[in-house]
Amino acid sequence: MGDKDWISELPDDLLCRILSFLPTTIAVRTTVLSKRWNNVWTCVPNLDLDCQRDFVPYYQLCDHDRFDMFVDRVLCSRDSSDIKKFRLRTCVTDLACVEGWICTAVRRNVVELDLHLDAGHEENYTFVLPRSFFSCKTLKVLKLYGSLCISVPYAPPASRCFPSLKCLLVSVKSPGCKSLMEKVLTNCPVLEDLIICTNIHQSHAPIYMMKVSAPELKTLRISSSIEKYVRKNVLIDAPKLEKLDVRTHVQGVSNYSLEARSLVNANIVFDDYYYTGRDSLPEHAIALLAGISNVKYLSLETSRLRAGDLPFFPNLNQLKVVVDHCKYWAFLAVLLENAPNLEDLDLEDGTMRDEKHSKLQWKPPKVVPNCLSSHLKTITLCPFRGQKIDMELAEYLLNNGHLLEKMTLHASYYWRTLDVGSALLMFNRASMTCQVEYNRENSAWDID
Repeated sequence: MGDKDWISELPDDLLCRILSFLPTTIAVRTTVLSKRWNNVWTCVPNLDLDCQRDFVPYYQLCDHDRFDMFVDRVLCSRDSSDIKKFRLRTCVTDLACVEGWICTAVRRNVVELDLHLDAGHEENYTFVLPRSFFSCKTLKVLKLYGSLCISVPYAPPASRCFPSLKCLLVSVKSPGCKSLMEKVLTNCPVLEDLIICTNIHQSHAPIYMMKVSAPELKTLRISSSIEKYVRKNVLIDAPKLEKLDVRTHVQGVSNYSLEARSLVNANIVFDDYYYTGRDSLPEHAIALLAGISNVKYLSLETSRLRAGDLPFFPNLNQLKVVVDHCKYWAFLAVLLENAPNLEDLDLEDGTMRDEKHSKLQWKPPKVVPNCLSSHLKTITLCPFRGQKIDMELAEYLLNNGHLLEKMTLHASYYWRTLDVGSALLMFNRASMTCQVEYNRENSAWDID
């Protein structure tokens, strides 16, 4: 009983499902187990073909010839069943081979296509996406990564283009992918989730248009590490877009034009790898904030921000602000004034403090902001250093937050031993039900 091969007695459907979670090279090797396994792998619906993972002998360069032969043999040996998921990662050395593999997956009614096409040492390669790619009726998920130039030199079909595509990820590193960005993103009639990643660091790269036109799009994430020399115009026409996530270098913010009247949630990150000491945001960054000013939920991370950079947020309900190298106390009053319906505020301050900060004083606005007196329910300050300006700000918020339910103060690592409890106890609270919680590194306690 102990020597019996229970796994081999499982039905083919179940064995195929088990093998579908393995790299294709491993699935094929199961043929050595017994005659029972000879043809099981040929029915597996998922193909995972990775040259860099499976064909790099002893940490040497990828054996492209062996990989190409293996992929050809796998596709020729499979039975006539459909391919559900096709994942391919390779340095492109034979453009015709790669095109043929993709076309085979399309003919086999592929549902999820995951392509990693790297240039290797041949950076001048240009891979043209096959025309059948656009008219695949079964394709629902497409992930397209490329360090080489991926081109669409022809006009995609005017109708029946990506008829089933729901999720799309495009990640490019070559400035030559202009036609890909301009044509693919405007031909997805049922697309709901879109991720765009650009990582271009060539000063001679052109200014180009990236247009997203998707009538059913609900979530859009754009991550760009393009340098300030590489400019692009981004036009977003998505009437049903609900969530927008943008991460970009503050010096390379694109010129955004938004047509997204359903937008309710936005996450904006302005990276600044080489902080220049400037206080204000660039013009295009300010314009992007103005373009999303109708959202209800906003998370903003930046190393520079001035009061004048902030638009009016009439519908904003929840706000998280993460700042670095910024004087948050200089723009906080304007921020509260510009968000009259704000209920939840989370402020993280990564600015380094020195001795001069201990002498700063909070300058409250002449008129208490409407959101503070009539709407604000929760406030989180992190880190709370307990310096004079921090204590004055906390006192002002407690004195004027009539609907405030909870204020949470997270102690800074360098200030965690500071005892501010007795001082906080002395502050008057406009809201008798407001709970103040002071969190140290390993403990949290309420200040009644």
